[in-house]
Amino acid sequence: MILFTVNMTWKAGRRHPNRAALLWSVGCSVMAFFGAGVWGFLHTLSSVNYYTHGTQVTAAHGHLAFFGAYVMLNLAVMAYAMPQIRGCAPYNQWLSIASFWIMCTAMSVMTFALTFAGVLQVHLQRVNGGMYMEVQDQLALFYWIRLGSGAFVLISALMFIWAVLVPGRERTPQLAGALQPAE
Repeated sequence: MILFTVNMTWKAGRRHPNRAALLWSVGCSVMAFFGAGVWGFLHTLSSVNYYTHGTQVTAAHGHLAFFGAYVMLNLAVMAYAMPQIRGCAPYNQWLSIASFWIMCTAMSVMTFALTFAGVLQVHLQRVNGGMYMEVQDQLALFYWIRLGSGAFVLISALMFIWAVLVPGRERTPQLAGALQPAE
């Protein structure tokens, strides 16, 4: 999936006027591959799932798979469609691209924190027989990392919303006129 996306983008050229939408689109296939593909595949192996089902490994897979497959796809569509719908010149693309990198990094950090917490949880709870709440207390560091990365996801989401909804510096009159109802 990643190779196909990168190959098609390479063949089409990087001359697309909305570089942010292109980046969100390519990033969607990369993050979906890791979240649904890698984490999902490993999590569905019966010998792994026997121990990890219902642990933080499940949460890690769910967060990254949902983000890659659905959230990024919607953000790519919004990054492409909103300037067209609103009749704005390509909006603040730098802010949208910065939002992309911050959000993807924060989601990756969140996924790794949950994965490490899940592996530790499996060992302490399922292998050693520890009690659930005692094990949860020992995972507090990973939960703080998750909270911090979640704050960065929120900040980058607000950056994206600002980049898409705040009007661009110049209006494209031919597009803005085309969206007006006929009288």
